[in-house]
Amino acid sequence: MTAGRVVDRVLHEVERASDELVGFAADLVRIPTINPPGEFYEDCAHVIGARLASLGHDVEYFAAEGRPEHTARFPRINVVGTRRGLGSRPTVHLNGHFDVVPAGDGWTVDPFGGVVRDGKLYGRGSCDMKAGIAAAVYAVEAIRRTGLVLPGTVEVSGTVD
Repeated sequence: MTAGRVVDRVLHEVERASDELVGFAADLVRIPTINPPGEFYEDCAHVIGARLASLGHDVEYFAAEGRPEHTARFPRINVVGTRRGLGSRPTVHLNGHFDVVPAGDGWTVDPFGGVVRDGKLYGRGSCDMKAGIAAAVYAVEAIRRTGLVLPGTVEVSGTVD
Protein backbone atom coordinates (compact mmCIF):
# COMPACT_ATOMS: atom_id res chain seq x y z
CA MET A 1 0.00 0.00 0.00
CA THR A 2 1.32 3.44 -0.91
CA ALA A 3 2.12 6.06 1.70
CA GLY A 4 -0.57 8.30 0.23
CA ARG A 5 -3.19 5.57 0.65
CA VAL A 6 -2.14 5.02 4.28
CA VAL A 7 -2.42 8.74 5.00
CA ASP A 8 -5.86 8.84 3.36
CA ARG A 9 -7.05 5.94 5.53
CA VAL A 10 -5.78 7.59 8.72
CA LEU A 11 -7.36 10.93 7.79
CA HIS A 12 -10.63 9.16 7.07
CA GLU A 13 -10.57 7.65 10.57
CA VAL A 14 -9.79 11.05 12.09
CA GLU A 15 -12.84 12.48 10.33
CA ARG A 16 -15.01 9.59 11.51
CA ALA A 17 -13.86 10.18 15.10
CA SER A 18 -14.39 13.95 15.04
CA ASP A 19 -17.48 13.88 17.29
CA GLU A 20 -15.68 11.66 19.80
CA LEU A 21 -12.60 13.88 19.71
CA VAL A 22 -14.55 17.12 20.20
CA GLY A 23 -16.67 15.54 22.94
CA PHE A 24 -13.56 14.39 24.77
CA ALA A 25 -11.95 17.83 24.45
CA ALA A 26 -15.14 19.43 25.80
CA ASP A 27 -15.13 16.99 28.72
CA LEU A 28 -11.57 18.04 29.54
CA VAL A 29 -12.45 21.75 29.34
CA ARG A 30 -15.23 21.14 31.87
CA ILE A 31 -12.67 20.11 34.49
CA PRO A 32 -11.41 23.37 36.07
CA THR A 33 -7.73 22.47 36.42
CA ILE A 34 -6.78 25.95 37.56
CA ASN A 35 -3.17 26.77 38.42
CA PRO A 36 -2.62 28.27 40.86
CA PRO A 37 -3.44 26.47 43.09
CA GLY A 38 -3.66 23.20 41.11
CA GLU A 39 -7.27 22.16 41.37
CA PHE A 40 -8.72 18.92 39.98
CA TYR A 41 -5.46 17.68 38.44
CA GLU A 42 -5.99 14.16 39.69
CA ASP A 43 -9.56 14.11 38.35
CA CYS A 44 -8.42 15.26 34.92
CA ALA A 45 -5.53 12.79 34.83
CA HIS A 46 -7.99 9.97 35.53
CA VAL A 47 -10.41 11.15 32.82
CA ILE A 48 -7.54 11.14 30.31
CA GLY A 49 -6.29 7.80 31.61
CA ALA A 50 -9.73 6.22 31.40
CA ARG A 51 -10.09 7.31 27.78
CA LEU A 52 -6.62 6.02 26.92
CA ALA A 53 -7.36 2.70 28.63
CA SER A 54 -10.70 2.37 26.80
CA LEU A 55 -8.79 2.78 23.54
CA GLY A 56 -6.29 0.03 24.35
CA HIS A 57 -3.41 1.88 25.98
CA ASP A 58 -1.55 0.69 29.04
CA VAL A 59 -1.96 3.55 31.52
CA GLU A 60 0.30 4.74 34.34
CA TYR A 61 -0.03 7.66 36.73
CA PHE A 62 2.92 9.58 38.13
CA ALA A 63 2.79 11.95 41.08
CA ALA A 64 5.20 14.88 41.06
CA GLU A 65 6.88 13.62 44.22
CA GLY A 66 9.43 15.99 45.67
CA ARG A 67 7.90 19.09 44.10
CA PRO A 68 6.76 21.70 46.64
CA GLU A 69 3.56 22.27 44.62
CA HIS A 70 2.57 18.60 45.03
CA THR A 71 0.54 18.48 48.24
CA ALA A 72 -2.18 16.31 49.73
CA ARG A 73 -4.70 19.06 48.99
CA PHE A 74 -3.45 19.74 45.43
CA PRO A 75 -1.76 16.59 44.15
CA ARG A 76 0.16 16.94 40.90
CA ILE A 77 -0.73 13.78 38.97
CA ASN A 78 0.47 13.09 35.43
CA VAL A 79 -0.75 10.31 33.16
CA VAL A 80 0.94 8.31 30.39
CA GLY A 81 -0.78 5.94 28.01
CA THR A 82 1.39 3.51 26.05
CA ARG A 83 0.52 1.54 22.94
CA ARG A 84 3.14 -0.94 21.82
CA GLY A 85 3.64 -1.89 18.21
CA LEU A 86 5.79 -4.63 16.75
CA GLY A 87 8.88 -3.62 18.73
CA SER A 88 9.96 -1.26 21.46
CA ARG A 89 11.76 1.17 19.14
CA PRO A 90 11.27 3.77 17.91
CA THR A 91 9.20 5.48 20.60
CA VAL A 92 7.09 8.51 19.76
CA HIS A 93 5.85 10.52 22.73
CA LEU A 94 2.99 13.02 22.36
CA ASN A 95 2.62 15.34 25.36
CA GLY A 96 0.28 18.09 26.43
CA HIS A 97 -0.40 19.88 29.68
CA PHE A 98 -3.86 20.09 31.16
CA ASP A 99 -3.45 22.85 33.73
CA VAL A 100 -4.97 26.23 32.88
CA VAL A 101 -4.62 29.76 34.19
CA PRO A 102 -7.56 31.36 36.02
CA ALA A 103 -10.38 32.40 33.70
CA GLY A 104 -10.37 36.11 34.49
CA ASP A 105 -13.09 38.54 33.41
CA GLY A 106 -14.83 39.10 30.10
CA TRP A 107 -16.14 35.65 29.24
CA THR A 108 -19.42 35.54 27.34
CA VAL A 109 -19.75 31.78 27.98
CA ASP A 110 -18.94 29.68 31.03
CA PRO A 111 -15.14 29.31 30.82
CA PHE A 112 -15.52 25.73 32.08
CA GLY A 113 -18.69 24.87 30.21
CA GLY A 114 -17.04 23.13 27.27
CA VAL A 115 -19.55 24.74 24.93
CA VAL A 116 -19.46 23.66 21.27
CA ARG A 117 -21.11 26.20 19.00
CA ASP A 118 -20.86 26.62 15.22
CA GLY A 119 -18.08 24.04 15.05
CA LYS A 120 -15.95 25.73 17.71
CA LEU A 121 -15.11 24.65 21.25
CA TYR A 122 -15.21 27.44 23.83
CA GLY A 123 -13.65 27.37 27.26
CA ARG A 124 -10.45 27.70 29.24
CA GLY A 125 -7.88 25.28 27.90
CA SER A 126 -9.66 24.61 24.61
CA CYS A 127 -6.67 25.93 22.64
CA ASP A 128 -3.94 25.52 25.25
CA MET A 129 -4.03 22.63 25.46
CA LYS A 130 -6.83 20.27 26.30
CA ALA A 131 -7.93 20.02 22.67
CA GLY A 132 -4.31 19.23 21.82
CA ILE A 133 -4.36 16.30 24.22
CA ALA A 134 -7.63 15.07 22.71
CA ALA A 135 -6.12 15.41 19.22
CA ALA A 136 -3.07 13.37 20.25
CA VAL A 137 -5.24 10.63 21.76
CA TYR A 138 -7.38 10.38 18.64
CA ALA A 139 -4.46 10.64 16.21
CA VAL A 140 -3.07 7.45 17.73
CA GLU A 141 -6.57 5.95 17.77
CA ALA A 142 -7.10 6.77 14.09
CA ILE A 143 -3.97 4.81 13.24
CA ARG A 144 -5.25 1.85 15.27
CA ARG A 145 -8.66 1.99 13.60
CA THR A 146 -7.07 1.67 10.17
CA GLY A 147 -5.58 -1.63 11.27
CA LEU A 148 -2.01 -0.42 10.89
CA VAL A 149 0.51 -1.91 13.27
CA LEU A 150 3.33 0.46 14.09
CA PRO A 151 6.94 -0.74 14.28
CA GLY A 152 7.48 0.84 17.69
CA THR A 153 5.77 2.37 20.68
CA VAL A 154 3.53 5.43 20.94
CA GLU A 155 2.99 7.23 24.23
CA VAL A 156 0.46 9.96 24.96
CA SER A 157 0.80 11.93 28.17
CA GLY A 158 -1.10 14.58 30.04
CA THR A 159 1.03 16.57 32.44
CA VAL A 160 0.63 19.48 34.83
CA ASP A 161 2.65 22.59 35.66
